[in-house]
Amino acid sequence: VILILLLSIFPLIFSFVLAFMSWDLSRLEGGAYFIGLENFITLVNDARFWNTARVSLVFVVGAVTLEYILGLGVAMLLNQQIRFRRFFLVAFLLPMMLTPAAVAYAGRMLFNEGVGPINDIIKLLGGPQIPWFSNRLLALPSLMLLDAWEWTPFMMIILFAGLQSLPPEVDEAARVDGANSWQLFRHITFPMLAPVSITAILIRGLEAFKLFDIVSVMTGGGPGTATEPVTLYAYLVGMKNGNLGYASAIAYALLVMIVIFSMLFLNNLRRRAASEG
Repeated sequence: VILILLLSIFPLIFSFVLAFMSWDLSRLEGGAYFIGLENFITLVNDARFWNTARVSLVFVVGAVTLEYILGLGVAMLLNQQIRFRRFFLVAFLLPMMLTPAAVAYAGRMLFNEGVGPINDIIKLLGGPQIPWFSNRLLALPSLMLLDAWEWTPFMMIILFAGLQSLPPEVDEAARVDGANSWQLFRHITFPMLAPVSITAILIRGLEAFKLFDIVSVMTGGGPGTATEPVTLYAYLVGMKNGNLGYASAIAYALLVMIVIFSMLFLNNLRRRAASEG
């Protein structure tokens, strides 16, 4: 209990109190003093914060959707009686075992616009050299691709476990009635997998909001602020510029974003379930 208090609850309360204070390490007189809602008023009018909020939301929706689709496809494949299934299951999990910083450095080399192997392969195939990081429209999708490579195994292992737990009798009965593979997936497998899918998407979505490592290493938030998430902005404000009070307000704004995202996601699912019922 003491360990939990020290590592989670105390920092949460301390940063909440700090969000209502002015504590700027660059100020000569130093110290912190109470300023009420001033940090949050500044936040509401901060165009850069709203840009980082948009980047974070777009990243979460894009990356998690891609990871779910790929993870479900791989899980469906591994759920078949294929040769070397155990080997492929372990091999697909390897990217998730790497640290995010290591993945980011590998991604920076792979997507390097001048000497990266991805552009070299595209060039050999007759395609153009793609500005992965210098183009504002391509930089964020590049981060999504790298994040999908690392975290698709997370989706895959959860969905694979869900597929393994489904009763085979339902599929067998549907096949006897003449259902094809698509009808089996659309009307039986996918609906029965819904609780597992919701859990996987929600957990991965909450984690994706905390994006920091790969952005910090690969793009630094650039070009400009095209790939700067809320977490990186809070780090720059607090650790680089020394404005700890405002950085705490940004961090709590991210917490509010995560709570709203979770509530909207779950409420939408409840409405759909009620309408289908």
